[in-house]
Amino acid sequence: MDQQAKTSRYEIHISGRLGERLFSAFPELQARELGSVTVLVGDLPDQAALYGVLSRIELLGLELLEVRRSSSRLDASAEAEGSTPLTAEDPERSA
Repeated sequence: MDQQAKTSRYEIHISGRLGERLFSAFPELQARELGSVTVLVGDLPDQAALYGVLSRIELLGLELLEVRRSSSRLDASAEAEGSTPLTAEDPERSA
C-alpha cells in the first residue's frame, strides 16, 4: 500500500482569521478564509496526525467549528464560492 492510499484529506473549520503566527503552527496544512472562518485543508497520514492538529488548535485557544474528512479538493470549490486563499505573504492577516 503506498503513502497516498493511507492519507485522508481533512477540512478543519476554525472561527476567525488566523494571523501569520497562528498559521505557522500548521505547516502541513493550507488555509483559506471563508468570511470570518478559516478553513485548514490538507492530507494527513493517519488519525494520530489529525489528533495532533486538533491538539494544537486547543492549545492555541482557537474555536473549532467543524472537522470534515473529504475526498474532494477544497481548492476548486472554495474559489468558486468566493473564498480567499491565504499565503505567508498575505498582508491582511494579523497575529
